[in-house]
Amino acid sequence: MMSLEFEVPVKRLNDVMGVILREDAKLQWVYYRDDAKSVVVRTTISKGTLERFLLRLASVVELPVEVTIVEEKTGARLIHEAFLLRVDVSTGSYPVVVLLFYNVSKFYPDTIIVGTSADAPQELIDTVLKLTIGKVNLLKTEKVRSSIVDGGLFIQLRANVPNSSGKEIALV
Repeated sequence: MMSLEFEVPVKRLNDVMGVILREDAKLQWVYYRDDAKSVVVRTTISKGTLERFLLRLASVVELPVEVTIVEEKTGARLIHEAFLLRVDVSTGSYPVVVLLFYNVSKFYPDTIIVGTSADAPQELIDTVLKLTIGKVNLLKTEKVRSSIVDGGLFIQLRANVPNSSGKEIALV
């Protein structure tokens, strides 16, 4: 199971809860932030449905959202992240998910999954693949495969993790 935590405006909470219920995710808690008129949601979902869940979430939220993802493995805890976006192109606005997996390095993703609608025009794909997310320029990644699952197009990319010579320093 993967634990997801994200913040959305209160006015989007019913739509988010609808996705959680339809995708059979487990709601852990919801925290209301009066100062921001938003809610922080924590839920768990199986790893096999993560990409579809995030794409459906991006479809209903309709604004940029950062999602923190915690994966518990035997003797280890991996922290991944996802960005939910809306990208406008000449034919319309589409939901997009950029999912970054940090399996090799804590500071640079090794696997990236870009998800959007299966009927997305090539213009959207080209626009998204020109993005830079954090330290990662998607144009400099290697395409591994793409697939269409439940109305979503998912493109898996491989990033070359920079050689850190065994030393990683986090500046806080």
